Amino acid sequence: MPNFTEWKARIRRQAKPHPKFQPHDVYSATPLTPNTTRVIRLLPQREPTTTQIKCELFTYNLSGKQSGERHLYEAVSYVWGTGPRCHSITLNNCAFPVTENLHAALWHLRDRQLERVLWVDAICINQDDNKEKERQIPLMRTIYAQAGRVIVWLGLPLDGHGDQALGSIRQAGGEGLTVMEDDYTSVMVLLRRDWFRRMWILQEVGVARSVVVMCGSVQIDGHAFCQGLAGMDHLLPVDLHPIIHPVVQLIRGAPYRPKYQLHSRGVFSMGELLDMYRSCRATLQHDKIYALLGLSLDGLDAPALQPDYSLPWHEVFQRATAHIFGASCTVKTWPESHTAVITGKCLFLGQITSIDQDNNHGDGQVHVWVHCTTAAQSLGYGEHGWDWAFPPFSESVREGDIVCHLQGAARPSIVRLCQDHFTVIKTSAPSAPPGEPDRQSNPSEDHLSNIALTFTIPPGSSNNSYYDEAEQSTELLTITPSYHEDPSTETKRLHDTAALLEDRFIRSLHYNGNMSPALQHLISQCSPKVPISEQLLQSVVSCPTGEPVQIMQLLFQKRGDKLPITESIVRAAAANSRLGYPILQLLFQKRGESLPVSEQVVVAAAGNTDKGCQIMNLLFEQRGRGLVISEEAVVAAAGNYWSGHQILRLFFEQRGDNLPISERVVETAAGNTRCGYETVKVFLQQRKSLQISDGVVTEAAGNPRHGHDIMRFLFARDEDLAISENVVKVAAGNGGNGYEIMLLLLEKRGKRLPISDEVVKAAQANSLYGHDIMQLLASAQSV
Repeated sequence: MPNFTEWKARIRRQAKPHPKFQPHDVYSATPLTPNTTRVIRLLPQREPTTTQIKCELFTYNLSGKQSGERHLYEAVSYVWGTGPRCHSITLNNCAFPVTENLHAALWHLRDRQLERVLWVDAICINQDDNKEKERQIPLMRTIYAQAGRVIVWLGLPLDGHGDQALGSIRQAGGEGLTVMEDDYTSVMVLLRRDWFRRMWILQEVGVARSVVVMCGSVQIDGHAFCQGLAGMDHLLPVDLHPIIHPVVQLIRGAPYRPKYQLHSRGVFSMGELLDMYRSCRATLQHDKIYALLGLSLDGLDAPALQPDYSLPWHEVFQRATAHIFGASCTVKTWPESHTAVITGKCLFLGQITSIDQDNNHGDGQVHVWVHCTTAAQSLGYGEHGWDWAFPPFSESVREGDIVCHLQGAARPSIVRLCQDHFTVIKTSAPSAPPGEPDRQSNPSEDHLSNIALTFTIPPGSSNNSYYDEAEQSTELLTITPSYHEDPSTETKRLHDTAALLEDRFIRSLHYNGNMSPALQHLISQCSPKVPISEQLLQSVVSCPTGEPVQIMQLLFQKRGDKLPITESIVRAAAANSRLGYPILQLLFQKRGESLPVSEQVVVAAAGNTDKGCQIMNLLFEQRGRGLVISEEAVVAAAGNYWSGHQILRLFFEQRGDNLPISERVVETAAGNTRCGYETVKVFLQQRKSLQISDGVVTEAAGNPRHGHDIMRFLFARDEDLAISENVVKVAAGNGGNGYEIMLLLLEKRGKRLPISDEVVKAAQANSLYGHDIMQLLASAQSV
């Protein structure tokens, strides 16, 4: 046999464009009946000088073996290549054109002495007869599953790469040797070959029970190939992971697959298969669907999935998409587009808020945490959410993605917000959510939302992912200009998208208040057409922990002047006891004079226990004399148990004698259990002529913390302070410092203190100081 260099030179000298081949010459002699295909007998090269490859084509009955008998043919998995069929083999004594890659494969597979029986699609199926292809495609699963062995042909060595790479992979798997830099480069070049990106190879190795990998004259067992790549997985570039991992998973499973049974089905739905493999390449776009049929659980009995090359691609696409998402949805496709638009109703289940790619669970899966929506919680999906496991090649899933269940679909989908619509990331989740309630498939209409989805299957020769990053910033009509939507329908679904945002913000902020990547994605990728609700903004500005300021900054950045900052939102910010001050600073910075600061905003600020004084200073700075300080605001400050006295001093500084001070204001101050003493002092120092009513004295007598100090201060101001029976009764029942107050009252009034049966009853009911107070009363009456 000539060596590789000699052979290559020889075939290049012989290579020339082949005239139009007439398939009738060989295929008419080998007609096909149900459950039959053709195979070739690759004749040996008995003479070292013979370069012409000779084959014999004959019919093979796939169901002709008895149970338990082995099929001895081998099936070849390879890449056709993009060049013309410029090489020739002899097939049944006729010249038959083949591509350079197939010619090279046959040359290396040819034995010196023995015939080999092979199945090769380009030869065994009449590629010019679409009807024959449609009949043979349903048999592809059977052909590769029953083959005695599937041979993966990766092509010829190029510049020393290929055969060297396979040797390195074998060593890494079997001997655990460290991969040298040159070997590593060879492996990377090999793994970037077209075979790993080809659509049809998924079925070819995905049903095989024995796999061998060849590159030039070097071959390696499929299991050893997978072991070697596993040993250098940490060295693989990230962009290769979604390409190599799924293929390796399929090859690794070959030895463990049971003996094939005719008409058996795969284990994945068509949706799951497209999720994993729709970025793979295919010469014909139709094969993006048809090449997966042999792996599909759906089976060939599904009318929408029947191979039909006479249909234009967009119709095949429409049928398959409708099959995946269910009859309740409407699917539209167009000849000029690789994107379908799916409209219908769905139940939003939750949002992915964290992803564990590091196998911390030890099961080899990618684990995500789904924080459930209010609707999902009410339907029994859990109090907060659930942990979900995905195959290890699920890199496309990201924090911020949404889990939704389309009405009529078998499983939930994972989608991503893209401006005014959602794009499909995974058509079908690998499993139902843990604890999914039985009634989920029929949620009430109140739980359902209108949704528009885009679903893309990229062009067959494209190197791009099915998810185009540019689409994140593109609205629906820009992606699919031919799509038309009724304005009222658009309004409904945008409203439902806004409701989802509102739910996610309220629940997330309630959970920890932080601007997680999940929330940040929703803000960043939400179209201005999706309204930001007042309730959502209120939930942000009233959040006492986390990062509401940063969230508001991002909202202003994305929405600018269109962000609806209403009086109720300003009021909610003014009432925020921890972060209200920086939030209001931001609101004034963005809105200035147009920020609505009402009387109720001032009331909220005056009642703010932690930041009230800072906020009131800010309001006075921004509004000056125009700020309305009502009696309600003074009441709120008087009752502010933490900083009321400071706010009141500020009020007096700014308004002086014009500050509205009523009896109710002073009563509130006297009842302030935290800073009541300081607050009452402010009032009486600023308004020396203020009359002290019975209501004020009663509130002071009942103050469990500062009542004694307030009462002493009131007596110091007016020794003739009126002490009614009601004041004494309240003091006797005071469980805080009632005893000290009663001592003070007896000291100031002695026998004139009105002690009635009601007073005695109040003292007896005082569980803390009742006994001591009763002794005081008895002592006072006996004097």
